[in-house]
This record gives sequence, C-alpha cells and structure tokens, in this order.
Amino acid sequence: MSKTIIFDFDGTIANTLDSVVKIVNDNAEHFGYKRVTKEDIPYLQGKKPREILSYLGISIFKLPSWIKKIHSEINKEITNMVPTMNLSPLLSELNNDEHFHLGILTSNTQENVKQFLDKNELDFFDFIRTGKSVFGKSHMINKIIKQRKVSKSEVFYVCDEVRDIEAARKSGIKSVAVTWGYNTKDALINENPDFLANTPDELRQVIIL
Repeated sequence: MSKTIIFDFDGTIANTLDSVVKIVNDNAEHFGYKRVTKEDIPYLQGKKPREILSYLGISIFKLPSWIKKIHSEINKEITNMVPTMNLSPLLSELNNDEHFHLGILTSNTQENVKQFLDKNELDFFDFIRTGKSVFGKSHMINKIIKQRKVSKSEVFYVCDEVRDIEAARKSGIKSVAVTWGYNTKDALINENPDFLANTPDELRQVIIL
C-alpha cells in the first residue's frame, strides 16, 4: 500500500522565518505594534499564532490588512529564500519510489511555492494545495484525503508548528513534527505529535518504516 506524505511549506521546507521577522518589523510603526527583537524570537517560537499576535499588540481591527501586507511583502522575497534543511536527497528518494506520493499543504500562494521549488531544484511533489479555510487546516487535509481517495492510516503530515499537529490529530492522520521550523522542540513535544524528527535522516526513518 502506498503512503501519502503531506509537507507543510513555511519553516518545514522553506526558511521563511528571518524574512518574516524583518517584514513584521518593517511594518511595526505603520500598524502600531512592538518590533520583534532577537531575544524575542526563541520565546515567540514556543507560542501559538494567537499568543504571538497578543504579545506584539496587533489590533484585531488591523489584522486583515496587516496579514495582506505581510503576504504581499513575502511574495517579493520568496526568490531569495533558501531551504531550512537539505531535504533534496530524501525528497528525490521518495519521489522515485512508487509507494510514496508527496504533496504540500500551505497557506502560502501557489506561485510562491512553485517559484521556490523551481529555484531550489525541489520539484518532487505530486500536488500542491494552497489557501486558507475558516474551518482550519484539518478541513483542507480532509479535502486532500477525499480528492485523492487515500486511507487516513497511510497519510503523514510533516510539519513544524503546534497548530499543524492539532490539525493532523483532528483529521485522524499521523503527524511528524520537525524541530528545524517555527515552533521550538519543547512546544512541539508538549503537543504530543505521533513522531518527532530532528534531522532529515530521522524524518526518513519515520516515513520509510
């Protein structure tokens, strides 16, 4: 039986953290919230998105326009971003094995993801699903499972945030939390993912069981 491996994008594949922090700080004065210091980053990496917004003091009334602005700025930076880890050997191996199907699920844009994959020679994915749902990521995961007609027991979600682990659990699939992304290792462990990977080699061992 084949396995479907769904990857998160920001933090898991693409190192977007540094660019996001810079963009957030560049817009702090305009939107009236505090800047992120170097000392803030480890603390914020242990928090959920809602907690981060509260810590920075971003007004809920300005949130929609702020998110739109941040995404617009990220679009301009995507070609300068690099992978978080060297996943190319693992992705190539999985892509060449008929027992595995690789995909990406992200709130980033299709154009950004494709540009990044092409630039970094990581075009190993069978499908890319982008966008947001008012019902959360679990709703999008369920749509992928239904559209691709796969068994939940054979689906893995490779991710780097607490909210992704929650989404995988809600959808009834296995979560593989990687420690090189947005949330800290401790924060991920506290959310009880099905698996934890510190390196691409450890990720390989989890997937190829």
